Amino acid sequence: MGRTAGRGPEDTKRLILDAAKGVVVEQGARATLDDVAVAAGLTRGAVIYHYSSKNALWLALAQDVTEQFHRDVVDLLEGGSAPGRLARAFIRASLEGDNIDTVGERLFLLSALAAAPGVAELVAEDGARWKAELAEDGLSVGARTVIANAVDGAGLMTGWGLKPERDELVALRTELEGLTAPGR
Repeated sequence: MGRTAGRGPEDTKRLILDAAKGVVVEQGARATLDDVAVAAGLTRGAVIYHYSSKNALWLALAQDVTEQFHRDVVDLLEGGSAPGRLARAFIRASLEGDNIDTVGERLFLLSALAAAPGVAELVAEDGARWKAELAEDGLSVGARTVIANAVDGAGLMTGWGLKPERDELVALRTELEGLTAPGR
């Protein structure tokens, strides 16, 4: 398959990352560049042109999903400087609607890619970034810890096909948002 007219390099990279995400969710890190190429409707050579190796692609994919979640949270930030506003956005980005499916997918994907060089370090840096940003959010260390771990726990359950029921997710969101209330 040749280059599609009108699609630039960034569009092709996005196409490859989206295809890689689907392939890794289905097959884990044992997926090949050929699998990604087929899913993207490209040749293996086109994938290699943009990502020099499977490891380079897995690292780019891990970076992409961590950055996307961060953007999702930032997009939900309330105005002002009230304590807990980042934690509330984190909760909404994770538990509103069917967002827990995305959390589960992200956590499953990062776990599947953890053995690829650089991915574990990237995930550790992302965790440290969240820890630091949430520490500046004005909540107690206990509240921050409960929020992050509860969201990750529900996400992991979802990633393993054990998605909590809707009423459980609503109750979890309510409890976690309560931890962000002033004077808590």
